[in-house]
Amino acid sequence: MSRNKGFTLIELMIAVAIVAIIAAIAYPAYTKSAIKGRRADAKAILTQVGQSLERCYTQYGLYTSPSCTQTTAITGGASVDSAQKYYTVTGVVSGTDYTLTATAVSGGPQGKDTDCPTLTLTSAGAQGPSGCW
Repeated sequence: MSRNKGFTLIELMIAVAIVAIIAAIAYPAYTKSAIKGRRADAKAILTQVGQSLERCYTQYGLYTSPSCTQTTAITGGASVDSAQKYYTVTGVVSGTDYTLTATAVSGGPQGKDTDCPTLTLTSAGAQGPSGCW
């Protein structure tokens, strides 16, 4: 009596179904985690620009001093790209306060971040929205 070795079609379909269920659960969790991890790019550029503005204020007494070369783009109304190009930072800067906003680049991988599409940092140290930092 010889016995055939191998898998039956039913066993194969059960294995495929198990893999599909695991993938259906794991992929959304992975993408959400990746989006959350890329927010570090926004936090880094907001902190960097905020520190530059604070150095300018400490040295010259104004956030908008023309002597501050490191903050010219933001104080002039232009935007600055983050290191990984996931976010663009713009700012509203006056002589004594500022509000910086990092906006996810639409069409990029971070453009799918519906929970925190923008992050903000103010001269008072307020970070928003809550839960995104």
